Amino acid sequence: MILIITGPSGVGKNTIIDALGKKLDFNFSISHTTRPKRVSEVNGKDYYFISDDEFQSMINNNELIEFEEYGGFSYGTSRKEFNQQGLVILDLEVNGATKLLNSNSDFVGLFIDIDDDELINRLKNRGHNKDFIMKRMELASKQRKYKDMYNYKIENVDINTSVKEIIDIIYNLEDR
Repeated sequence: MILIITGPSGVGKNTIIDALGKKLDFNFSISHTTRPKRVSEVNGKDYYFISDDEFQSMINNNELIEFEEYGGFSYGTSRKEFNQQGLVILDLEVNGATKLLNSNSDFVGLFIDIDDDELINRLKNRGHNKDFIMKRMELASKQRKYKDMYNYKIENVDINTSVKEIIDIIYNLEDR
């Protein structure tokens, strides 16, 4: 099963996926990106951090199943990530996720969101300035327009509740 998790930046997707990893056995699809690595991130675990030239080469060689530009950087999912067995979870930007869901009805889409006040708080806590936060809020508003295209929607009010809801969704889908 391919589960695509998406939502605006800052809604807790990574935190949820990390918590799911403590409760479920799944393969996490690691995306490629041209953005700089954050201090806490590990190459090959969080992302494959590559140059613009390497990313363009992957596009030219048809190695990516989807790719997008987001925040001035490129992100993409390698076709190799789909060769894994069992449950595969992808954390994708909304445009890329929507394209993949539209092209394959076997994929399951899950849209994570939070209210605007909490999203602003989280972006502030990440150290972003007011201009950056306003741009992200505008983007979040645009991304939310696609919310109804997803099989499932989770309002991430509480991490434990959100993780439980997702586990229930996965178990229900596996029982079909």
